[in-house]
Amino acid sequence: MKKIIIFGGTTEGRLLSDMLLAAGLIHTVSVATQYGREMLEENERRRLIIGRMDADQMCAFLQEEGFGAEDVCVDATHPYAVEVSANIKKAAGNTPCRYIRVSRDEEAPDVSADLVSVFDDLEKCCSALKDTQGNILLTTGSKELKEYIRYMGADALKRTYIRVLPSAESIRICEDEGVESKHIIAAHGPFSREFNLAMIRQYDIKHLVTKESGSRGGFDEKTLACADAQIKAYVIKRPDDIPGVDIYEAFRILSGREYEAVKKEDTSVNKDRHKTGDDVKRQITLAGCGMGVQAVYTCELKELIDNADALFGAARLIKDINRADKYAMYRADDISQVLDKNPSYRNVCVLYSGDSGFYSGAASANAYFEKKYPDAEIRILPGISSVSFLSALSGYSYDDAAIVSIHGHNSPADIHILSEKIRYNIKTFVLLSGDDDVRMLAQSLKDKGIDARIMIASDLSYEDQKLVALSVDEACEYHSDAILTSLVINDGCERKALFTPLKDEDFIRDKVPMTKECIRHEAIVRLKLKQGDVVYDIGGGTGSVAIEAALADPSLKVYTIEKKAEAAELIEKNIIKHHACNVKLIQGNAPETLSELEAPDCVFIGGSSGALEEILDAIHTKKTGVRYVISAVSLETISEIRALMDREDIMDASCIQLQVNEIYKAGTYHLPKANNPVMLFSFTR
Repeated sequence: MKKIIIFGGTTEGRLLSDMLLAAGLIHTVSVATQYGREMLEENERRRLIIGRMDADQMCAFLQEEGFGAEDVCVDATHPYAVEVSANIKKAAGNTPCRYIRVSRDEEAPDVSADLVSVFDDLEKCCSALKDTQGNILLTTGSKELKEYIRYMGADALKRTYIRVLPSAESIRICEDEGVESKHIIAAHGPFSREFNLAMIRQYDIKHLVTKESGSRGGFDEKTLACADAQIKAYVIKRPDDIPGVDIYEAFRILSGREYEAVKKEDTSVNKDRHKTGDDVKRQITLAGCGMGVQAVYTCELKELIDNADALFGAARLIKDINRADKYAMYRADDISQVLDKNPSYRNVCVLYSGDSGFYSGAASANAYFEKKYPDAEIRILPGISSVSFLSALSGYSYDDAAIVSIHGHNSPADIHILSEKIRYNIKTFVLLSGDDDVRMLAQSLKDKGIDARIMIASDLSYEDQKLVALSVDEACEYHSDAILTSLVINDGCERKALFTPLKDEDFIRDKVPMTKECIRHEAIVRLKLKQGDVVYDIGGGTGSVAIEAALADPSLKVYTIEKKAEAAELIEKNIIKHHACNVKLIQGNAPETLSELEAPDCVFIGGSSGALEEILDAIHTKKTGVRYVISAVSLETISEIRALMDREDIMDASCIQLQVNEIYKAGTYHLPKANNPVMLFSFTR
């Protein structure tokens, strides 16, 4: 049987080894470091040897293994590893075996020449960098670091960020050379264009140094990211490579077959994983992986990760997974760019934190991939959510709890809705963006007089996870950089009223006209409010209609429009008094002020200043099917509304007249005092 050894833990070396594995060919892979070993899985057909060898050691190894004329020594080392390649060629030349060089032969990306400078070596590159200003991202690896410092000087480390492999050896080299830990970026590539661009922006990079490592080494993505950021790429020219073949020709030489033929045979190990043609349907699995640590992975997920051709996920989710072809990205459109460039990725896994069906990006990704890849098989795997984990940790069940996420949705209105949930629930589980959310929520509860215990879980499932219980006052001062989830316990929760009428004396009024209590209640009933409705209150007055409607449910979004400054000032005071955070005041005339507002579901008009028809038409152009309630006192307004209600596009029209008498005390008697009769018109247009 032909003996095969591949020198090199490069992308080409790993791909060629996988191809041989798929074809059932026994072979050996030699890698220099333990990190290189972690990128490959050893089995009965693939033997791994670890450690650097010089030419004599390589020669001795080949002779001990009995390499003869039928056997092959493959040099798949990095193009810049000139000395190693020379050693491999020399060792192979001292035995009868055949030597093959796997080379990279790729086109350069389309990037403006003004943004790319090419240098023969690192010394000339550093000479050009010395007189520049701004931060530098060095992506040439840890081996060149000492040489970089020699040419640039130690002071250059203050503005240099070094991206290296996440191996103990690489990090140790950086530390030995005096690189601060915050300037060490340890990550496994190749990286996407978007990831590189994000890194450039995060560290305010002005100059990027790279080797001309080819597309498989991530060169294209680096230079294209530089072009996106309009910064310069300093490229160290690739040494003149030993003439060689690509991985597909190497496979043909080693196996005696074209690579495409392997796809249709059944002799491979995990053969479907290595197929690249249309005969294998692409599988994309969107998997919930719990809070992040592998201890909470399901058995199915562990097997899926082991067998995937490519793995995607947020950086914190994939950083401890030792495998090749992993990408720190989770947006579906970013992932699709990688998949389009790599048709050999047939079994794809995308990791999402927590449970894939619980406030997860898996739902939108599923919709995107179904449209983008209609022939692909897409499935979703569940995981352990932070709520279920916190429930178990705290001992509080969540089957009767409110569950709210303000992760990325923490506006004052969102905090208001959450605090109202807490008001009426004993237990409320909360997904948070960070410690700012804790402080804002605590302040909202304090302002509303809600006395609750706020339990905060940090870094769930990790070794340093914590669970603390704080008072509202303590939570107002809480600070943490951890990943947070919360459980709020309100033992004194209120029973929510089915209707929340307010009395006239509940509002600050002064001399501003107000829709009276009984009229206000009936008008709100006739609006037929539904959860999530957008409401206009035109002619706000004191804001009584807007505020009472808004308090019916925190999901309502209410805009009150008032032209008079005195009245607008009163509305602001009443909003604050009643904590009506879902009411927004718009000062100005209608219909002019309506153009920038979102379309309403229902509208109350308590005053139109003679522009009723214009207001109705302006709203009708925004949306049809809107429910209107209009109050009228004068005969002129009543006549105008009656004429409008005769239009063909009016449905469900009704009109009632309300005559309210208030009882007042006169001496020992109680007498009725009549208010002006009010007509309430309601209809849908």
